Amino acid sequence: MHSSFVSRAVHKPLIQFVGSRANLWKNAQHTVGPHPLTPANLEKHVAKADPVPAAKSPNFTAGSLEFSQRPARYFRTPISELEMEAIESGGATMII
Repeated sequence: MHSSFVSRAVHKPLIQFVGSRANLWKNAQHTVGPHPLTPANLEKHVAKADPVPAAKSPNFTAGSLEFSQRPARYFRTPISELEMEAIESGGATMII
């Protein structure tokens, strides 16, 4: 009759973390530029990181649109009164 004893055993996970994770990246160096192990012959091909610019208004390209500027074909079609009644009644009584 050991089966009930086994089913009541407390589960202990096999993985254990030591210490807090808050300080995991606290002392890491934050460098800008290519990875330190990038080969010298490839450093000129790696994009240089630009400094973070100050918050400014979004810069839109010539082909971009705001959501309210979309063409009429992308707007929702209005719901008729008959469709509204069918939705409110559950749709079981009316056939459109």
